[in-house]
Amino acid sequence: MVLLLVGAMVVVMGLVVFWVEPLGVLGVLERLTPNIVYRVRTELPLVALSFDDGPHPAFTPQVLEILKQHEAKATFFLIGERALRYPEVVARIRAEGHEIGNHYLRNGATLGHSNEEFMGNLEKTERAIGAGEKLELFRPPGGVAWARQIRLARERGYTCVLGCAYPHDPMHPPVWYIRWLIEKNLAPGTIVILHDGIANAKRSVAALPQILAAGRKKGLRFVSIGELRRRSGGQGE
Repeated sequence: MVLLLVGAMVVVMGLVVFWVEPLGVLGVLERLTPNIVYRVRTELPLVALSFDDGPHPAFTPQVLEILKQHEAKATFFLIGERALRYPEVVARIRAEGHEIGNHYLRNGATLGHSNEEFMGNLEKTERAIGAGEKLELFRPPGGVAWARQIRLARERGYTCVLGCAYPHDPMHPPVWYIRWLIEKNLAPGTIVILHDGIANAKRSVAALPQILAAGRKKGLRFVSIGELRRRSGGQGE
C-alpha cells in the first residue's frame, strides 16, 4: 500500500511539472543537462520567442504578420525537408529580420541515428535552409537527443536550446491554457516555445497576440534567442 501511494504521488508530481512547468524546477534541469539552454539569466526586459516545425505555408505567414503588427522578433527552428518545400516562406522569415535555427532534416526522433547519420542530417538541413548563413542554434525534434548527439552539435558550433515556457501545443490544448502557461512564465530571459509547423496550429496562432500583449504589459520585449543571448553578454553559451 505504501509503495502504491508513493508511486501515485510520483505520478501526480510528474503531471504537475509537465502541465504547470514551475520555473522552480529549472535549476534542477540545468544541473542535470548543463549543455542545454532553457533560459538566459539576465535583468534586461527581454523574452525570446521561438517557433518549431516550420515552415508551414499557411500558419507561418500568419505568425509573421502578427509579429510584424506587434514589432516582435522570433527564432524559427526549421525542418530541412519543409524548408526545401517552402523556400518562399524561409525567404520571408529571413527578410523580416527573424532568426533561423536548425530543427533537423525530418520531424522525427534522432535517437536511432548513428553519429554519421546525425551529422549528415544537420548538414543537409543547413543546405536546405540556404543563403550561406551560419546557423548557431539547434533544437532537437521533440526536444530529445542523446548526450553524444548534443556534443556533436556543439562541436559543429551549435548551441542547443530548449525553453522554459512550453504549452505543449502539438497536443492541441485550449487557447486559455496556452496563454496561461506562457504568460505566468514570462520573465526576463524566458525562452518561449510554440509551434507553427504542426498540422493544426490555429490555437497557437490565436493565443499569440494575447501573449505578446501580456508581455508588453509586463514591460517585456520579444526578441530572437540570438539577440537575447547577445544582449545578455553571451549567457547561455
